[in-house]
Amino acid sequence: MSYWRPPEGTTTLVEPLHPDPGFETLTATVLHDDRLLLDLGASPRPTANTDVVASFFTPDALLRVSGVLVAEADGVYELIVKDIERVQRRAADRMEVELAASLVVLDGTGPMISIVGHTQNVSAGGCRVQTEQPLPSGRDAMVTLELVNDPTPVVAQATVLGVEHVGAAWDYRLMFTAIDDDDRKRIDRLIAA
Repeated sequence: MSYWRPPEGTTTLVEPLHPDPGFETLTATVLHDDRLLLDLGASPRPTANTDVVASFFTPDALLRVSGVLVAEADGVYELIVKDIERVQRRAADRMEVELAASLVVLDGTGPMISIVGHTQNVSAGGCRVQTEQPLPSGRDAMVTLELVNDPTPVVAQATVLGVEHVGAAWDYRLMFTAIDDDDRKRIDRLIAA
């Protein structure tokens, strides 16, 4: 069996199987190493070895990796892989729609800056946003979407899964990591209409 390894810099969502309060969902970035090492960035740090499911997003599929998160001496974590499950990526319907959007990076350095743009598509699980300027460095963003004929915007925390710079535009693929149930239902209603 060949050994699967995500590329350096890949963002992953790490979900402990039996989390302590405040440790329910962690985000991490894959580091350069022969082992599968993760930097948890601003996420809380588990103090003991923890059984987890880590979700890795590839262009054609979601890979759910069951394993054990083991703390290293230098503050990073090794993910010991037990099992890998390939899941079809599109769990939610996606709609091509242009909505006004703004992004604020939560874990960047320096002052918080709001970047405005518009969506290219939206689903209950995330969106693709195009901007005319880049986000400050960072992987987590707060996304605000202005829905059509609705005075209340949708607000969600998201992880930047990928970015492409084409001409004068930046194209961000975002996965919602925290969104109010009512806001998710509002997106579902938009897509169903």
